[in-house]
Amino acid sequence: TQRVGVMLGETKEYYSMIGTGANQPLGLFTASDDGITTSQDVSTGNETTQPTFDGLINAQGALKQAYDNVSTWIFHRDCVTKIRKLKDGEGRYIWTMGNVVAGIPNRILDRPYRTSQYCPHTFTASNYVGIIGDFRYYYTTTVRTMAVQRLVELYALTGEIALLFDGMAFDGMPVLAEAFRRVKLAP
Repeated sequence: TQRVGVMLGETKEYYSMIGTGANQPLGLFTASDDGITTSQDVSTGNETTQPTFDGLINAQGALKQAYDNVSTWIFHRDCVTKIRKLKDGEGRYIWTMGNVVAGIPNRILDRPYRTSQYCPHTFTASNYVGIIGDFRYYYTTTVRTMAVQRLVELYALTGEIALLFDGMAFDGMPVLAEAFRRVKLAP
């Protein structure tokens, strides 16, 4: 049951990140007039192969204050590794270690971040590598209940049991473009 939950959660996360919106959720990294438009992309200050301190400041600064106060970053682990190495003009790292005991998460430019294995992480010109925003404005719903059928006979000779899932569907999309800024590498 736990493994099934993980698999379904990963599927939902995948489409929430890069879904096209055609018979699937509209992902955060899919430019669309129905979701987050390209006017929310920030590449100024970034290099063609990695985000920079200035580029991240530009992305965060482009977010309206009403959303910045509750914003969170999302990056792939590869991008977080690059960001953790960035320093300000005085040689201080911009990544801040949190305090697990006090319940304070790790932070980038004083905002918490999350990682997703499905966040784009191809570090070449004009590609998305992250996003900052108020994720209360990403709508998601499960539209049907799920039925599980146990297929014992199919794998009886090998002692395995298969599960067939049917009837589960979910949808999602960003519903307020201005609540997000995507981090894009320089062209």
